[in-house]
Amino acid sequence: MSASASAVPVLVARDLEVVRAGRTLAHVDALELLPGDVHVLLGANGAGKSTLLKALNGLEEARGTLEFEGREVTTAAARLVLRRRTAAVFQRPYLLATSVRRNVESGLRLRGAARAEARRRAEAALGLLGIAHLAERRPDRLSGGEAQRVSIARALAVDPAVLFLDEPLGALDPPTRRILVAELLDIFAHRAMAVVWVTHDRDEALAVGDRVSFLEQGRIVQTGSAVELFAHPASSSFADFLGLDAYLEGEIVNAADGSTWLRLASGAAIACREAADGPAVACLPPEDVVLFAGPPAEHSTSLRNVLPGMVKSVSPAGRLLHVVVAAESVDVAALVTRAAREELGLEVGGYVVAAFKASAVHPIARHERRLS
Repeated sequence: MSASASAVPVLVARDLEVVRAGRTLAHVDALELLPGDVHVLLGANGAGKSTLLKALNGLEEARGTLEFEGREVTTAAARLVLRRRTAAVFQRPYLLATSVRRNVESGLRLRGAARAEARRRAEAALGLLGIAHLAERRPDRLSGGEAQRVSIARALAVDPAVLFLDEPLGALDPPTRRILVAELLDIFAHRAMAVVWVTHDRDEALAVGDRVSFLEQGRIVQTGSAVELFAHPASSSFADFLGLDAYLEGEIVNAADGSTWLRLASGAAIACREAADGPAVACLPPEDVVLFAGPPAEHSTSLRNVLPGMVKSVSPAGRLLHVVVAAESVDVAALVTRAAREELGLEVGGYVVAAFKASAVHPIARHERRLS
């Protein structure tokens, strides 16, 4: 659930950085968490996501400014308020060797809730996560998915102003992850808390995030809506992370009819998304490239770019195949099913036509990537 534009941030970080032994592990110029928003911290392993999350929730010493509910977190007392009004869930559920119900009660009891109140709220949280029937079971008799639900129920039971989730689905199998994502989004939609969700999974970020911040070497390099970021990566490193592995280098030219073209060194022109005139590099997602055995039908007018070429390589990509086509002026990658390979007769050295829309070609930071 997305917060309204007029919402007051519940947590604000400015010039916040974590430094150890003279090395900066995480740094953020400015970050605001709004009630009702899910803000994803996305990046590769080692990018500094977890370190930044710990700095935001007071678990990690950090320089700079951190404000919680309008007050600076500058003293031990203020940090205690922050910790009491927030909750965290990690990839590995850290559960006590007692019943599920008492595990969920533990966060409330630590915050001073009376026994009866703690039990009432714990039972409500267990019901919310669909695990009320596990209340008297011990952690060693839980599946991985059940244990993570207990950990999340414990966090939600304290009714946090901010919920911090550090790779919460990383240890779960795909079906369990899909189910839990849907349930969590439904829960978030009915609560006004802010959520910080750390992940290295781009599909997960797209599924859950209202806003996404991409981290690289401890720094946030781009922030925006998930759709905006994934459609317009601002750097080649982010494009690499997203799997946009075909790069086109040339000159952006905007035509009088409103169309935008990337003119390659060979003289060929590729229709692309709107961008400013001048030298540029663009990336092309392989999932947006369609392969044909011959020229596509004339009615396929949306496929502005049609490039005949030769199959250069075919390699596994999970359940799909990654096909590289050597066209006259550029190499283009595509993802196809194994059935499509058979249907098209895709073999190295064979003829094929690669086609894609202008909207699939994403201009990114100029001069940032040089092709060898």
